[in-house]
Amino acid sequence: MEDLAASASPSTRSRGKNVLFGCLAGCGLLALIMISSCVGFVWWLNRPGELLEPSRLRDADTTGYVEWTLRLEDPGTEALVEDIFAALRQIQERAPNALPPAFENVLRGYQTRRNEEQFRELFPCVMAWSVIGGDTPEDELHVYTVSVAKLGNRLLLMDWVVGMFIGRSPDVDVVKHGGEKIYHLPREGSAFFLRRSDFFFTTDLEAAKRVVDRLQPGATSSTPEATRLDRMLNVLPEQRPLRGAATNAQGETRRFFELLTGFDDLDVIESLPWDRVDGMSLSGGFTEESSFEATLDLMLDAGQWTEQDAEALAGALKRSLASDDLPVGISVVPRPDRVQFVFDVDDLPGLLRHRVALDE
Repeated sequence: MEDLAASASPSTRSRGKNVLFGCLAGCGLLALIMISSCVGFVWWLNRPGELLEPSRLRDADTTGYVEWTLRLEDPGTEALVEDIFAALRQIQERAPNALPPAFENVLRGYQTRRNEEQFRELFPCVMAWSVIGGDTPEDELHVYTVSVAKLGNRLLLMDWVVGMFIGRSPDVDVVKHGGEKIYHLPREGSAFFLRRSDFFFTTDLEAAKRVVDRLQPGATSSTPEATRLDRMLNVLPEQRPLRGAATNAQGETRRFFELLTGFDDLDVIESLPWDRVDGMSLSGGFTEESSFEATLDLMLDAGQWTEQDAEALAGALKRSLASDDLPVGISVVPRPDRVQFVFDVDDLPGLLRHRVALDE
């Protein structure tokens, strides 16, 4: 064998080295491509999208609309998030752990930071609810939207996964409209679709199609001038993250309060003079003291509500929204052209600590 190796010509040995270097270069290039692909996929997956502009969901046929925009730049939202983190840290510190103290502190600190970072990735976000009116109350269509800017392409990946599995179900119809895949559930009558950073759920396939049309590039409102709903929204304080309004052409206001009270006080709701209500508006948000405050106005155009009417509605709301764990303050403020209800919930993180303390 030594003689054979020695007898090999220089050209043969050179050719062997070239083959070896070529294989190594090929493997290196393949590894580089794989690494680049992984890095590129991770970059694409984590690339943030754009926060939905909720006003694009409104048009001349929209009779009710509520949006809630949560940003950490808002002092009230930031204060609430920080107080919730502090409350969760206290709860975590009281939890039993069998690990050695030094290791437990390191692991717990890492988990806490990781959880807080993931929670912060949910901001900014927009939640919206819009109502598309019909000829009768039964013809109303509802659209529920959640937009999280930092989800970005993650929702596109989720849309692909949903299409691979749920889209093949016999109980789901995949309807393509305006470049979007709408997942229609015929038995329930509802539909949903995902687009970059946004999730939409509607109570009807037609509502989903209308939303897709309104989100098309260059789409404009069918009514160039501001609608009654637009005018009510435009006068609300812009700095308040929770803003909404509804007309009362088809009894939308009464149905809103029926939904809000869970139909538990239906007799009270039906006895009130809704024919005197022209519409309603809502605005609110978190304060820097980690409390929640909101104002709901019933606009009147055909006579005043009596004090008894206003107190009856406030009582129904309090019975529905308040509890021992969640004390909600509701006060009535009569105005010349409206009835105003002021809501406040104090120390939301304190409620979380109290709830956990009761469960221990």
